[in-house]
Amino acid sequence: MAMVLGVIACTLLAGRFLPAGTFSAGSGLLPAVLGELLTGGGLYLFLEYRVFRPAERWREKVSTAETGPIPPEAGILSPLAAVAAERYGRALVELERGIGEREEKLRQVEMLRRDLEETKVHLESKIQDLHTIYEVSTAIAGTLDAEELFRILPERVMRTLGLNDFAILLYNPDTRMLTCRAGAGVASDLAGEFEIAPGEGVSGRVFETGEPIYLPDVRSSSEFLYYGGRRMDVRSFMCVPLLSKGRAIGVLNVHQSLPNAFDAESLTTIRVLASYLAIAIENADLFHFVKTLAEKDSLTLLYNHGAFHEKLQIELERAARYGRALSIIMIDLDGFKGINDAYGHVVGDRILLMTAGVLCAHLRKSDIAARYGGDEFAVILPETDLAAATTIASRIAAGISEVRMDPGKGNAITFTASIGYAACLPDSSGRENILNVADRLMYESKRRGPGGVLGEQL
Repeated sequence: MAMVLGVIACTLLAGRFLPAGTFSAGSGLLPAVLGELLTGGGLYLFLEYRVFRPAERWREKVSTAETGPIPPEAGILSPLAAVAAERYGRALVELERGIGEREEKLRQVEMLRRDLEETKVHLESKIQDLHTIYEVSTAIAGTLDAEELFRILPERVMRTLGLNDFAILLYNPDTRMLTCRAGAGVASDLAGEFEIAPGEGVSGRVFETGEPIYLPDVRSSSEFLYYGGRRMDVRSFMCVPLLSKGRAIGVLNVHQSLPNAFDAESLTTIRVLASYLAIAIENADLFHFVKTLAEKDSLTLLYNHGAFHEKLQIELERAARYGRALSIIMIDLDGFKGINDAYGHVVGDRILLMTAGVLCAHLRKSDIAARYGGDEFAVILPETDLAAATTIASRIAAGISEVRMDPGKGNAITFTASIGYAACLPDSSGRENILNVADRLMYESKRRGPGGVLGEQL
């Protein structure tokens, strides 16, 4: 429109300065001007409706569209808009692909971060488990006494691992049974009171197979025997073998009153604990065996001289603490040197063995017999007064005198023993000298003649 108005304005301005008659009908200029006006008007309409307005609508569509491709319809400029739309579309696809790749990388980074966080938590838990197992193994390895080991297990070992209800069953070769040796929680009442045969129930099967068993809920297993009906409260149950040098020596049972209380990590921890525990028990048993050998006389297997004095001190203190009587017997074989000289030391050793057999036959389980040295023997009689000691000493003397041994030379060897004994009460004066008194009486008996028995009350 502005162009048309401009043409008209220029024509009117030209008519002002041109001579009169220039725009007359016969001059030919007027048709030219009108033609220009029509051409300008047509050009205006063409540009307005085919170029400018479509271009404006295309611009508005592009500017108002938040997403999606560029519209290709732009009137006469449609080819150019199509090219722009195509390039824009390609750029948009590339951008979306780039955004998608970045989002995928961010997702992978986030997954990696979460994995690292889980790994960190897992490693921290493992480190804590290792630290706990180290503390547990240190506590277990710190004792070589089996009873002390079972005493510290509930407090210093199992509670450290958060296991407050457990039972340890060890195999007893004498009875051929698995016997409960230690426990905590409700299972503490089972110690020494419960036993099962190998192969019986879950614990017996674990002992026989050497493979652990975890029951998330014991009600799903007909093999679980509830400790003979004493532990009906158990729901979750783990049983791990105690293996030493590839051989099962018992089982470790862990209980919970709720189902599904344990997981795979718990089973792994218990298996590690069981391995340390089995080694500790074996070491304690080995230490006890070696200590027993060190305390025993190698020939008679009675206590030796050193062990006798240790146990005498213990029994004196116990008798004083509980107000009990205590007696000591000293025994010396009569004519033993002559038997050795006549028949040799092999026969002499047999005489000593037979004497030890007589002592064991006439003593109670609580009495303590020892080979004091050479052909001398000593006996501690806990909770025994003078009258009872007199009876026991007389029986021992009679038993030794009745021994007969054929050395293979046609005549049997008989022998006697001189015995001295002493008894003391908790308030007896000089009770710490009871061994010296018994020893003096033994020699006094020997001086009076073979086979004598003398006693005295302190």
